[in-house]
Amino acid sequence: MSNELAPLAPMPVHNNTEDSLWLALWSAYEPVITALRRIPLVTNVESGNMFAITAELTDGSYLWISSVEDLPMDPAALEGFQVKRLHDDNPNIDEVFYDSTDSGEQSEHGNNVVPLVQAITAFVTERSLAPRVIDLVSVRLRGVTAQRQPVSKLLHGPLADNDAAIREYGNVVRAMAEKGWTCVHAQGGTDWPLTVWELNDEVGIVYLASTGQVIV
Repeated sequence: MSNELAPLAPMPVHNNTEDSLWLALWSAYEPVITALRRIPLVTNVESGNMFAITAELTDGSYLWISSVEDLPMDPAALEGFQVKRLHDDNPNIDEVFYDSTDSGEQSEHGNNVVPLVQAITAFVTERSLAPRVIDLVSVRLRGVTAQRQPVSKLLHGPLADNDAAIREYGNVVRAMAEKGWTCVHAQGGTDWPLTVWELNDEVGIVYLASTGQVIV
């Protein structure tokens, strides 16, 4: 299923988010919605003439997630899921790629959310239809002064480019060496470097730290 540590796609922007019917549908299908937002897809619920879950794709098309007909207000009354990719301005984009209703190719999955989300994830990944999630990296320093006081500093970042973070890390350790610090331990090579430094009874650890993710 989706990575629970991944950032959530933003909430949809419209006037219905305070509507009681919209809120009831959003709450009823929250497990599906949250999983889609972690792919990450901006996800919404249609509460007008038809009840369905929709998810925006990067090319202007979108997913339409329903059942045999509308999604029922009570998920316990579901008769499986059907997922289409649609485009309001391009009728050639109209395809069903997941159908766990009684007559569908994935009928054995029924109302199970896990294979539903796995199928959607695979579909949008293979076609590059989802926004990218980039890891953020920072250069940090932790240490202890000669007076035994802790030190914690963010030196650079967060940076969305790991190569840039490694370059900044290199600049930091070179500057420390020029100031007379002695490197007493190194690990991680150039992939995920960490070094321990000593100067006049002070100790410092310089390292790259993962500081979250961003959706682009």
